Amino acid sequence: MTAKPFRAAAAAFLGILFAFAAPSAAAAPPVRGVWMHPGFFGPNETEAAAKIRRTLDAYVEAGIDTVIILVKDTSGRVFFESDTGVGDPAWTWDFFGAFLREARARKLAVHPWFCVFPEGAILGKLRGNPEWLIRSPDGELLGAANPALPEVRAYEIGLMTELVRKYPVDWIHLDYIRFPSSPSEVYFSWDPRTRAAFKAVSGVDPVDIKARDSGNILWNEWISWNAGRVTAFLRELRSALAGAARPVKVSAAVFPAADKAKVLIGQDWAEWPKAGLVDMLCPMLYTNNAGYFESYAKAALEIGRGRSLVCPGIGIGTSHNQNTPAGMLEQVALSDKLGADGVVFFSSSSLTAEFLAALKTVRTAVSR
Repeated sequence: MTAKPFRAAAAAFLGILFAFAAPSAAAAPPVRGVWMHPGFFGPNETEAAAKIRRTLDAYVEAGIDTVIILVKDTSGRVFFESDTGVGDPAWTWDFFGAFLREARARKLAVHPWFCVFPEGAILGKLRGNPEWLIRSPDGELLGAANPALPEVRAYEIGLMTELVRKYPVDWIHLDYIRFPSSPSEVYFSWDPRTRAAFKAVSGVDPVDIKARDSGNILWNEWISWNAGRVTAFLRELRSALAGAARPVKVSAAVFPAADKAKVLIGQDWAEWPKAGLVDMLCPMLYTNNAGYFESYAKAALEIGRGRSLVCPGIGIGTSHNQNTPAGMLEQVALSDKLGADGVVFFSSSSLTAEFLAALKTVRTAVSR
């Protein structure tokens, strides 16, 4: 980017910021967060420790105050010292412990990030309990655990409470807090126990539902019942965290549209702040279209306002978009204009020096 377009983008950002988002003296500064993966640092302990320090120093200079660090990936492997979960064999040291120490030394908020239900490698307890996996209508098993089963919910919650016991964290971050979106939506489980559980409340085995569309009340009930199992996970997690030695808050990455997410992936996230189940929502608004970003961010804020923090996720480099520094600044400005509680960038691997320089320039201008 040349200097002239960048200055113009920064000036526009500041104009919106001062016009619409001037905080009161008592208001908390907006969150500036980043989703981060251990792979960004690599498995070599010495090299990773040095890169953690360099990266977090650069983030502090750019005004970033929150780091959402992956501790359980979509394979089901964990990156903290666990007696229950299976670690990635490349990381033979306590990655999360080292990361947490460096982040705390810089006064950064740390959200350990769990990809909740994916279990792509079918490891540990999942290997010994394949009935925990989601089953297709044809009987095939998917590499994802079934939220409808109490044992699954207890296992995933157990990983989180174990981390809370072992590390002094203040947050837990939930991702993939839903049913799968592939190979197709809707993809709820058709295993015998799930079918029996639904039949117990509806009187009907879902395999006997002939018209599987929204014109059928029974199909609508099947959709709502499955979404309720994901919400049950959150209720059970909150109950488990209530027994922790210190308060622990919950943040969650969610799909862009709450109404569609409830139907297609069982993620009824509009209900979660109403029920006091989340403290921060991060709708993943990964687009370069500023109009779409503003529209979806506004809808999310209407859901969460007064009930939970809402920090839209800005895609820097994702499977949905490839942003620019100017585009990023525009979306930050739109979030602030709408009264969002901050933003979270996806992700560390894409938040290159060019993007950090843009954030740093704006931060310096605001502080003058």
